[in-house]
Amino acid sequence: MSYPNVLYGPEGEQFNTYAVPARGGRGRWPLGTQLVLQDGRKFRFATAGATTLVIGDINQSAANVADDQGRTGIAAAVGSRAPTLTTGSAVAANEYAEGYFTVSVTPGAGQVYLIDNHLAGTTATAFNLAPGHAIRVALTTTSRCNLVFNPYRNVIQTIATTPTAGVAGVSVSAPTDGLGCWLQRTGVACVLTEATTVTVAGAAFSATTITAGAGGRALHDATNASIYDIGVCILAAAVNAWTTINMDLD
Repeated sequence: MSYPNVLYGPEGEQFNTYAVPARGGRGRWPLGTQLVLQDGRKFRFATAGATTLVIGDINQSAANVADDQGRTGIAAAVGSRAPTLTTGSAVAANEYAEGYFTVSVTPGAGQVYLIDNHLAGTTATAFNLAPGHAIRVALTTTSRCNLVFNPYRNVIQTIATTPTAGVAGVSVSAPTDGLGCWLQRTGVACVLTEATTVTVAGAAFSATTITAGAGGRALHDATNASIYDIGVCILAAAVNAWTTINMDLD
């Protein structure tokens, strides 16, 4: 059985990669579609960013564009399905397709709208909302609006400095730029261990900012480099090797 946003798939599907028609175009499935295997492992459909993903590495979402945040609202009536926004930088056609139009300052604060498609532009660009979405609270020039990438669009290896986005999942294949792929979010996984922290069976395992794409034992104190717990260690590994963990992101 499958639902539109959940696939109950055969073992092996998680290793497949798929061509996407164009940057921002629709892939084999909508971004974020969940694949569930019989043993409970779960994956999400994503696209790879500019650098080829590495099996066993932790990946993060693409960083959002600062110039496209907190933009002055343009009046949009309740029921509108194509709110407009003047962006801070040039936006390519469908750059935010499958992403979100959110409102952070009232009127309309707290609302999240799924974007279906849009043209290229900068001034008063119309963002066509996905079926089932329409403006629920009228927007005015007092509203502040944001354009947010889908968290599974153009994912990259987590960086070894201050994080720029949230954890998206662990690679189980090595797709090149723009290819569709599956990222693991739940269940038994082998994950790269960072360069300094020893992992311990039974302890939390976290994405860190020590080694790009890697994680280690979660140390919850003011000086540690943990950024987000992604699961629990099952089988410890040496530094720069691969630790077996039970992921629990979904």
